[in-house]
Amino acid sequence: MIYSASWLFPGDGPPVRDGWIEVGGNRIVATGLGAPPAGKQVHRFNGALMPGLVNAHCHLELTTLRGRLDRGQPFPAWVGQLRGMTSAHGPSDYRNASHEGVKQLLAGGCTAVLDVGNTGEALPALAESPLRALAFVEALGLDPALADARFGVAATLAAATSPTERFHPGVAPHAAYSCSPDLLRRVLAYQHARGLPVTLHACESREETELFAGGTGPLAEFCRAIYPDAPSHQGTTPIRWLEAMGLLAEGTVVAHGNTLDDADMQILARRGASVVHCPSSHAFFGHPAFPHEALRARGIGVCLGTDSLASGDSLSMLEQARLFRANRPQLATWEILAMASAAGARALGLEDCGLLRTGFAADFIAVPAENPEQPLDGEGAPLVEYVSIGGMPVDLAG
Repeated sequence: MIYSASWLFPGDGPPVRDGWIEVGGNRIVATGLGAPPAGKQVHRFNGALMPGLVNAHCHLELTTLRGRLDRGQPFPAWVGQLRGMTSAHGPSDYRNASHEGVKQLLAGGCTAVLDVGNTGEALPALAESPLRALAFVEALGLDPALADARFGVAATLAAATSPTERFHPGVAPHAAYSCSPDLLRRVLAYQHARGLPVTLHACESREETELFAGGTGPLAEFCRAIYPDAPSHQGTTPIRWLEAMGLLAEGTVVAHGNTLDDADMQILARRGASVVHCPSSHAFFGHPAFPHEALRARGIGVCLGTDSLASGDSLSMLEQARLFRANRPQLATWEILAMASAAGARALGLEDCGLLRTGFAADFIAVPAENPEQPLDGEGAPLVEYVSIGGMPVDLAG
């Protein structure tokens, strides 16, 4: 089958007019411009054809919390409000939220995701879905005496859903400020043994910066209220602390990275790390300006994610790309779409995804567009009219 469109975004360069791809089985077997070869069945889109989008940071368990938490409050206060709301949730709440989240991801053009949850309820939902998924159970705890137990719970939940060709369960540390070094070591070893990337929240908020700079501030107080012997950091940052402790894995996927400084970026560049920017969540909190240009100048991969609907408005990756475009009008549409596809695929280790190129997985989407800028113009989530994962069309109505 050949799929052609008015505009084709290859994923690593500007769009081309009247491009097409040929799919054989689950792969792209040929690409071209102009009229497709004669004698082939053609599915024509009067819009844009582009690689499937990759959501590099998501929390599907929290999908039902959209609009229920207060915007613009300090990060520790938001965490407290979130804990209060989820304290009444049971397994079925998280399960239903995860299934709903999967639907929203697909409707927004997502074909691959890295999801992080606490209960393990998102794992079956993702395993049953057509998505390519890295589904990690979060581990956290500052008490080193509990490192084995906390890791054991997360690893047991992760192992409860078997891996498949598209689905890979794992474990993720929450953050440098919420995990003991012992717990971090266990998670890093677990992920390394399975060939899975390490992802964690880092340099997300001003309060986190204050905690590592001087052991003070509301986030430091929050941590000490949970564990009185929480370390009192001085003169460092989350990234520099992780590096000094030997706890920054090669290829780490850093979620957020809003307060990274020059020294942090030099470390991340050496480690081949990627940084995930979540535009709607960033706006929700009013975080410091995201350092995209500085990261780009150092060759650090920057990709996009949605975060959760407890701190954002949409699980549509096209909507995230549109929001990023609104703050970076100097960037071309194709550059931002590449962040939402090829860059995310590289960060997640999906080496044959993210590009419309011969030999790559047949993961692609079609979006109505009269010109190559339209996919990210205007307001609201753009319509996705077709999604293919591994050469199979996805039922967006389901």
